[in-house]
Amino acid sequence: MRLAKILWSLGSVLINFTIIIYIFLISKAPVDLVERQIYINENWNTFSTHWKAEFLFMAMITVGAFYFANIFKSASWSIITIGQLILLAMYPIMLGGYRNTTPEIFSMSNQMAIVIFVFGNIIFLAGLLHLYFSDNYLKKWLKLSAIALASIALIAFSASFIGLIDWKQALKIGPLVNILYLINAYYGLKLKMG
Repeated sequence: MRLAKILWSLGSVLINFTIIIYIFLISKAPVDLVERQIYINENWNTFSTHWKAEFLFMAMITVGAFYFANIFKSASWSIITIGQLILLAMYPIMLGGYRNTTPEIFSMSNQMAIVIFVFGNIIFLAGLLHLYFSDNYLKKWLKLSAIALASIALIAFSASFIGLIDWKQALKIGPLVNILYLINAYYGLKLKMG
């Protein structure tokens, strides 16, 4: 239980740093896809190191969630774990499909990564929403904040998935997701057996 709490909470805190760093890195990238590919390849060491770190932090969150799903026999934690497992599939695609590939392979890899990212987040956020609705650990104001943040993020990612908005528009709720990850970290530390 202690290991699960550490992995879930530490991963949830550390993922915030990678989100902030990625926003900074990608803000310098050209909009044109071919030019973006060139930029990413020219800065490959930075991007690949970042994605590997993010992969590790997401794996920590996944293992923690899997552990909680087994300990608590909870549908919420099972849904969260499935969402996280889907998200983990994105990283090998980026790490393998972006480096020194043709523009067509880069574009296809990018589209696959986006679909996995959006869909994985939908499942993850649905699990979080279910978890926080049935929560008994958090103070009421924090529980309601978590429900509101998970709801807003779930609506944004779902709207992106069905094509009402594009995924870049959905990412504008990024700061809210950062706060949600911090609540997740705190929540993990509050969990107790029984």
